[in-house]
Amino acid sequence: MKLIKYISTSLLCLFILQLSGCATYGSGIDQALSSAQKGEYLEAEQSVADALTPTGADRLLYHMELGVLKHLQGQFAASNKLLEIAEKIAEDLEVKSISNSMVAFMTNPRNGVYAGAEFEKVFINYYKTLNYLALSNDAKTRNDYLNGIENARIESRRLGIRLNTMNSDKGTYAEQKDKDEQVFSKLLDVFSKLSGNQIDHDKLEYRDDAMAHYLTGITYEANAEYDNARISYRKAAVSYEQGYAEQFDLAKGMTQQAWFDVVRMMRKAGGYNNEWPRLAKKKLTPQQRKNLSSYDEKSQLVVIEHVGIVPHREEMNLQLTANSYNRSLVLRPYIGSNKTHREKLAWFYLVYADKSLLDLMVHYKNNDFINFILNDFQKTIYLAGAWDLANQLGLIKAIGSGLRITVPYYAPPKNKPGDSTVSIAGLEYPLLSASKPAIMGLNEQLLNANEDIRLALTRGAFKALTAQKAADLAGDQFSGILAAVGKVASQLSDAAETRNWLMLPYEVRISRIPLDAGSYSVDVQSEVLKGKPLVKQNQQIVLQEDELQVVQVRSMPYLKQASLESALPRENKTQKSVALTD
Repeated sequence: MKLIKYISTSLLCLFILQLSGCATYGSGIDQALSSAQKGEYLEAEQSVADALTPTGADRLLYHMELGVLKHLQGQFAASNKLLEIAEKIAEDLEVKSISNSMVAFMTNPRNGVYAGAEFEKVFINYYKTLNYLALSNDAKTRNDYLNGIENARIESRRLGIRLNTMNSDKGTYAEQKDKDEQVFSKLLDVFSKLSGNQIDHDKLEYRDDAMAHYLTGITYEANAEYDNARISYRKAAVSYEQGYAEQFDLAKGMTQQAWFDVVRMMRKAGGYNNEWPRLAKKKLTPQQRKNLSSYDEKSQLVVIEHVGIVPHREEMNLQLTANSYNRSLVLRPYIGSNKTHREKLAWFYLVYADKSLLDLMVHYKNNDFINFILNDFQKTIYLAGAWDLANQLGLIKAIGSGLRITVPYYAPPKNKPGDSTVSIAGLEYPLLSASKPAIMGLNEQLLNANEDIRLALTRGAFKALTAQKAADLAGDQFSGILAAVGKVASQLSDAAETRNWLMLPYEVRISRIPLDAGSYSVDVQSEVLKGKPLVKQNQQIVLQEDELQVVQVRSMPYLKQASLESALPRENKTQKSVALTD
């Protein structure tokens, strides 16, 4: 009886611990997100600092989240210090063996160190580049101005290096030599039989970043390196045209803008007098060709708007059962009636459900009409010869009547932003969609879905096996009780990886405007949430002769009549026309 009481108490403690630790990463910094969307960046910064630590498993996220918040407060040098640390952390984590995280994989992936998604690492360099451009805007001397432009150019080159090495090998689980991890690796082999996924990886793979190339072109042009700018704008145009725009659900506007800037740089660099007219005729609209001359002998304003906040990852629960009749494992979602459950069913169908002809034929040949009809919401893993290995490992016994498995997912994007415009000198210009971090995150999750489910299945099975072995050692009297308790406890401690960089914008938009030198009032209007009132922001700028100036805007849903000036202090800006001297 003492043993039973001890087990019950332990189970209760585990349940309480699970309740306290089951929140997703997004809900953990919910207060920071709420404050940021109201433009209360200091409060958001404090909330992040309270929720995360600079040295723990979330240290990369700590520096990335705070780096953006410092950027939004106009503290660009402080932002870069945080992002430089983030970049170093990300680089260090890339070269470390994946086996160092094996314990986290076997228990709870959120206990492991967050290493960042590929597109998030690109955005570290992206924000550092923007910070240097902003520092050049605030410069009091010409030397400081040129240093800011040069640093932005150097940072954008690092962006290019990141893009070139994005798909480097990060190691495999086979590096692990420990006995427990050898069992874990065998379980991974069992679940490598996962099949039937209809996702076209080629359509989702993050292989380039057109907007990053475009930003690099801006830094070169600002530094009067017109031929290098031409090359970068061309890389951007080709990337947008060949799949980037379609992949991330962007309109054609930025593709046309990038080609327009290629031709502009060819005209400005010289030496392309025979080539640029042909390219203009091939790639530009008649109106664009007409507009080329409007940039001659002009300064430029480039407005970059960051709209909204990326969605955060959620988690969903699945049930794993074993079917000895056809030597398979069956995975089904827990079904409910509310909207969230319907979203989870939709995700399950999209990435996991049996949809291949082979799956349908197996159900048909086995006269398995129930599963043939209901297979939209189940995933069947046919183990075939691996069934014997699963039996030898004790997996089938450990699964018993079923195991709960937890995997991450993204809910369908809600409240998509409407259009944005910038008004200056009595004219209105559209802001063009240049990049969508929200879709990047969704695509990456789709790409990782098979690996997520394989790790979740292996993790759940490993825990169940461990509990079953402990129960077997206890003898027949308590074996059943210990196995049940261990199984429940292991499932209570399971969680999915739900971390992602949440201060990133939902979407990035760009507009270029040719202007004469002088002082201007810049007004940005954005429908951050469709059907909601426009978010209106204003900033006063000073443009000098032949200057390319970048203005950055963060449009959040609930800004309280915020202005660009309050979000990005420009106390030195009005002095720039007389202060840029050595």
